[in-house]
Amino acid sequence: MDKYKNLKTAVKSAILAGAAMTTAVVAQQEVSHADTLANIQSQHKSGYLNADGQWLWFENGQRYTGFRFYMGTYYWFINGVRQDSGWREAWGMKYYTDNQGRAVQGNRVINGVAYNFGDNGTFFLRGKTSGYTDAGEGWKWYEGGQKFTGFRFYMGTYYWFENGVRQQNKWENAWGMKYYVDGDGRASQGVKNVSGGTHYFGNDGTFFERSIKNAMPDQAKKMLGLPYAWGGKTWSGVDCAGYVALVRSQAGLPDIGSVTWNQAAYLRSHGSQPKSYSQAQPGDLLFWGGTGNEYHVGIYLGNGQMIDSATYGTVTGIRGVWGDPQAYTVNF
Repeated sequence: MDKYKNLKTAVKSAILAGAAMTTAVVAQQEVSHADTLANIQSQHKSGYLNADGQWLWFENGQRYTGFRFYMGTYYWFINGVRQDSGWREAWGMKYYTDNQGRAVQGNRVINGVAYNFGDNGTFFLRGKTSGYTDAGEGWKWYEGGQKFTGFRFYMGTYYWFENGVRQQNKWENAWGMKYYVDGDGRASQGVKNVSGGTHYFGNDGTFFERSIKNAMPDQAKKMLGLPYAWGGKTWSGVDCAGYVALVRSQAGLPDIGSVTWNQAAYLRSHGSQPKSYSQAQPGDLLFWGGTGNEYHVGIYLGNGQMIDSATYGTVTGIRGVWGDPQAYTVNF
């Protein structure tokens, strides 16, 4: 019994001695930390220093408020303490520090608004972001700091954005018109096949959908002045049917042949039947010679005018409609 009593007493004494030693170490650390702060102040030290177990920025021994450069970037301190996620003001300008206390640069979204802080190491606020940029949430289009919905011109063409995000392979509506953006997000122009249907979006930089009947007149107006050549269907020379064939080819329309009577037969076989010239609409094809005997063709513009390749010694041009041709509606 005495043996175990003596062992118990020895263990208790050791525990008390250990506790006393721990208290002494803590006290010594506190003195050491206090000495560190005192040393910083007395020696007028500067920089990011550990004082009393806390990292603080000092200038000549005093806790500092403002920006200071540290470890490759700028941080904002208030009374020596590094500040995170907040707006700052200095030198008459505004700045923002992120959740790690670093001054931000470039474009950043802050509380749902995109801001620009420059990219030359000066970090001050330039204003709200506008344009196509990555502000930390992927590439989006911003207007006045807000995500934009609508068309915007970028890199030589128009793109459609919804809440800042570029759209692809979609119909869009704007200004009372319909548009289609392709697989690259670009507004379509000319004749396009969309979901198995043929659509025409003009060729004058306006991009909205219009009747496919406008495709030939629009393209033909861009091809005035080609010389007449019997049987011709190239830029070097065209006859009447060859001109229609070349216009359709350039517009991206289906081939209906390059011989006058064959073109009329093709149209009849695809659902377009001849009608009186008095019923002609812009975009119709006009044929002279009667059904099955067609010998001349022109593209009707409306108001008694057409574009055609007339005869030897002439060039493709706008002329008045003569005689009593038959008209064919062309919707393809």
